[in-house]
Amino acid sequence: MDERKVYEPGVFLGELVTSLDEVKQNVKQFNEDLENELDIVTQLTMFKHWYYITELDLFGPSKFIGYKNMNSSRYNRGKGKTGVHTEEVLKEWFIKIPHDEGIGTELMGKLATMLSTYEKRVRSNAQIHFLKYTCLL
Repeated sequence: MDERKVYEPGVFLGELVTSLDEVKQNVKQFNEDLENELDIVTQLTMFKHWYYITELDLFGPSKFIGYKNMNSSRYNRGKGKTGVHTEEVLKEWFIKIPHDEGIGTELMGKLATMLSTYEKRVRSNAQIHFLKYTCLL
């Protein structure tokens, strides 16, 4: 995959991730920022696409985890991004799972519990994405 940059007016300018290791690091950073109750907490209800990594037992939203070296400070400077570009790149490693059956129901409940810690709710149209290779285990 070629490294791509997002250059759209009014949209965050940043390089998209090119490896699953970068995604995992961003997921860890997202959850660390949540634990430290940084500004990202106020934005939890706006995220629609959530990505779950079993080995970390952590979630991260596409708009955060799809850009290189993301953190709350960089995220807040990039207001106005749609996440469309990150979702395209994340498809390489993740699949969307139905939220109304099996593991999808379980993960949606887990996400709801996580967000309730911060007195937030999961969006009604939220989607969960799961690592492809995990589904083969």
